[in-house]
Amino acid sequence: NFRFIYRLLALTGLFVCWVAGPAWAETKVRVGALRLTSSAPLFIAVEKGYFADEGLGVELKFMKSAQPVAMALASGDIDVGATGLTAGLYNAAANGLKVSIVADKGRVWPGYRLVGLMVSNDAWEKGVRTLSDLKGKRVGITQIGSTFHYMLGNILTKNGMNLQDVKATPLGGVKNMMDAVTANRIETAFMVQPFCTVMEKKKLGHVMLWAGDEMRYQIAAIFLSEKMSKNDGLSLKFLRAYIRACRFYYDNCLAQKDGIPVKGPGFDQVIGYIAKYTSRKPSLIALGLNYNDRDGRLFAGDIQRQIDWYHAHKMIEKKLDAQKIVNMALWQKALDSLDKK
Repeated sequence: NFRFIYRLLALTGLFVCWVAGPAWAETKVRVGALRLTSSAPLFIAVEKGYFADEGLGVELKFMKSAQPVAMALASGDIDVGATGLTAGLYNAAANGLKVSIVADKGRVWPGYRLVGLMVSNDAWEKGVRTLSDLKGKRVGITQIGSTFHYMLGNILTKNGMNLQDVKATPLGGVKNMMDAVTANRIETAFMVQPFCTVMEKKKLGHVMLWAGDEMRYQIAAIFLSEKMSKNDGLSLKFLRAYIRACRFYYDNCLAQKDGIPVKGPGFDQVIGYIAKYTSRKPSLIALGLNYNDRDGRLFAGDIQRQIDWYHAHKMIEKKLDAQKIVNMALWQKALDSLDKK
């Protein structure tokens, strides 16, 4: 009996080691992100096990706006940033932060509704309906130098106006902007999905315009810390899983035929993932999905344009060469190795 029990315990121990082995072997990667629809590929890669397939244990660390993500990257609290490309990030890079921008994480793009300029019910009733009506009015943004600030400036310029015509008003996080518009504490504010759709459906505000109808813009990206980017093996594992997720997202949620969205068989599954992480109703999320390149390819040419604009508006202290922070080679290696599998 003793020998039998001993053997049983030994076999049980071996079985536990065999089952737990892969988990112990996982490499931990901390990703700073926001609870937004545009984070869908990350949610997919976690939920469908694409990161796990590469031996990665990814921890999503959620933050309220883009700037804290850049700060967390600088402090070493995260390995990967997955959020908006802001003046704060570019400033940090210009002042010595080693960062590699490697992949798409959401674009403002024609035909897709990611960012809307929302008008409060009170302001709408008072006639604030078009850009020209915004003269002298407040426009809510998260922070000075944020993606929203950039969009506001560029959309105004395109329409014969400039930032001096309005009062850009920093409100902190995206939730704060929604609350301010809903409570009629501010005339207008930029909003991202799924908040735009939620507000319209609940009659909490009105969409004046969609940024995608005004400009093409690489609003958000995947960027790596210096330590992460120097580890080719780890970076390629992360990017392979991410590209797989981008493809699943695109094929099931973004594909169009003759300008009409075509839902794939995994559409409801993706919406479910987004709902899980954003705590928004699936029916509302489904009404507004942002554009993301099918392979996660960065709209690289747009990065220098952004940097030049921020520098011209004195939001970046030093000139910065985009080539020093954009690393398409890592993404290309990941794409090539994925397609060879």
